[in-house]
Amino acid sequence: MRRAILGLAILAACSEPTIPVRQAAYPFDNLGDVFRWPEERLPVRVFADRRGAMRSLVEAGLSVWGSQFTYGEFHGFWWPDSNSADVVAVWSGTVPPNVPPDSGPPVAACSGVTRLVIDSTGNALDSAIVITVQRLAVTATDAQVAACVRRVVTHELGHSLGLLQHSSDPGDLMAAEPLVDRPTARDRVTAEILYHTAPTIGPPPR
Repeated sequence: MRRAILGLAILAACSEPTIPVRQAAYPFDNLGDVFRWPEERLPVRVFADRRGAMRSLVEAGLSVWGSQFTYGEFHGFWWPDSNSADVVAVWSGTVPPNVPPDSGPPVAACSGVTRLVIDSTGNALDSAIVITVQRLAVTATDAQVAACVRRVVTHELGHSLGLLQHSSDPGDLMAAEPLVDRPTARDRVTAEILYHTAPTIGPPPR
């Protein structure tokens, strides 16, 4: 008995394919200079102040940023030696108590600064990136401060990735005064575009 072979034509109606986003949601350069970690320097070594919650904040922030990249373009981990770290995150002034963060509206109870120094050639960083976080002298509970430092540490880690400018959207993690503790879709797109842009500034020596 011969089997009858039937050809089936399957038609499916669909819309046009979505065009990938190829433009950052906000600028990430510094006067035209672009910094990002090259593949050969991954994972990035990040030392965290041993006092208070800094290590857990850094590890959580690195995990959050790493999860934004589809192909592992960035990932980092805690490094025990500040002298050989790529990034150093420390407290300034009084160390906030290590307590569970408040879940209420954000309070501006802390601040952070990320310092990158370019070497004399103008082509690379001179030394490790330094993140400094401090509690502000405002009326806030320890839990509100804990929530603030969680946002700010993750925000400053974004700068250490190479997101050197602030977003103009106050809802983004990389806004000047972040109200959220995770990157938004705009932050993610900007970081992805950054990590597919040729850098003009290299990493610090090891």
